[in-house]
Amino acid sequence: MMESGSRSSSIPSVSSSVGPSGRRSAGDEQVHLRRELGLLKVSIVMGSIIGSGIFISPQGVLRGTGSVGLSLIVWLVCGLVSLAGALCFAELSIVTGKSGSQYIYLKEAYGNIPGFLYSWTSSLLMRPGGLAMVTLAMGAYLTDFLLPGDCPVPDTLIKLFAVLAIMFAGFVNAVSVKWTTHLQVAFTMSKVVALLVIVGVGLSQIIQGHTDAVNPSVSFHGSNKDIISLAAAFYQGLYPYDGWGSLNTVYEEVNNPKRNVPLAVIIGIPLTIVIYILVNISYLTVLTPDEVIASDAVAVAFAERSLGAMSWVIPLGICISTFGGSMCSILSDARLPYVTSREGHMAQFLSMISINRRTPLPGIGLEVLVALFLVAIGSFDTLLYGLSFAGWGFYGAAVMAVPVLRYRLPNRPRPFKVPIILPILVFLCSLYLIVSPFVNGPDMEIVYASLFILSGLLLYIPFVHFKYHPRVMRHVTLFLQKLFVAVPSDYVEPE
Repeated sequence: MMESGSRSSSIPSVSSSVGPSGRRSAGDEQVHLRRELGLLKVSIVMGSIIGSGIFISPQGVLRGTGSVGLSLIVWLVCGLVSLAGALCFAELSIVTGKSGSQYIYLKEAYGNIPGFLYSWTSSLLMRPGGLAMVTLAMGAYLTDFLLPGDCPVPDTLIKLFAVLAIMFAGFVNAVSVKWTTHLQVAFTMSKVVALLVIVGVGLSQIIQGHTDAVNPSVSFHGSNKDIISLAAAFYQGLYPYDGWGSLNTVYEEVNNPKRNVPLAVIIGIPLTIVIYILVNISYLTVLTPDEVIASDAVAVAFAERSLGAMSWVIPLGICISTFGGSMCSILSDARLPYVTSREGHMAQFLSMISINRRTPLPGIGLEVLVALFLVAIGSFDTLLYGLSFAGWGFYGAAVMAVPVLRYRLPNRPRPFKVPIILPILVFLCSLYLIVSPFVNGPDMEIVYASLFILSGLLLYIPFVHFKYHPRVMRHVTLFLQKLFVAVPSDYVEPE
């Protein structure tokens, strides 16, 4: 599966223009990913944070906290932790100057093995799993929109919609980065409209005096005081914010990244925090806490209770929102195997770029195929817990790369620099999330995720460390290069 180390110039190319270094070009033009993301489009990428989570997680957060007041505090804390982590990643992306997000940070700070294990887990489990979860949520809401009523909807239909969404989102990403970002602008506006409708109804209810559930004098009654079991609520609350590291995966395609990446974080995440808290308060002005906990589709129940004949607006907005999230997921996720392969830690064909489209077609294909497989075998609940556990283990290690690289690379320019307390706080939060599930005995999802991470060593040792190159991979690489009409990028290492 893997090829390592140096790139061989002996691999035949689909292009007749092959230089002595083994770099290919389309005619005289260099082949590489283009910087096509300005501040507006970078902010839209950050808008991928707002996806299915805000429509799914309120139930789990409220159940885990036991009270309205504590649930709102959890939403705020989760947002602040995500903001702190994203600011740390902004500094790290500027210091390294590369796409790849956590893979690059772990590799630069701790060496090849941690970086490889992250990329192995993320490329084949976490990122495709996140895409599968988003599209399954979209499928559930779309079937509810198209087939209203109390009749149960076949699981097969939900998965069919998820499959179609993944395939179409993959196609758009393969064709053009510009198309993807233009569509993402439209989808982001749609999701904002849906959320503003919910907030508008909530404010109207508050003006009319429907504030019993959010009254501070009673909102903390029944709060869960078990710090260990609260971890489940934090997992649910952090999921809707997940995606704050996606921007760093496409760092090399951002215009003026030293300015735009920190600005996108500083603008995008605080706005997301405010929207999430207002939406949760709005839910509770129409539904009781027990109704929120009992509902598998909180936003739909809210719309049916408050919007009457116009209730269809919310599930339609959710479908658009989640589909937009899937497009953004593929945009960022496909860059990870591309960068990992370019660094010599994955099969060479994954580092190739379409000659005509300037998109990482093999990486997009890998993301789509794995996501389709996970849709076929998984469900939202089984995927969420294991993925969140694995994800926060890597997040914690990655943010601590901030002090490590300040020590190891003190002379690197840092036009944007975070207070050292931020990576320490995010690391402590990740440590809490990792340790808590083991206190009362881990669920099997946690065990499976841990075993999957460690299984990467079975590939790293022979194919990366000992540089074993199966002869068959040369033929596989040539076949896929011709299939995708792709060549290795003319990437220049940042100084």
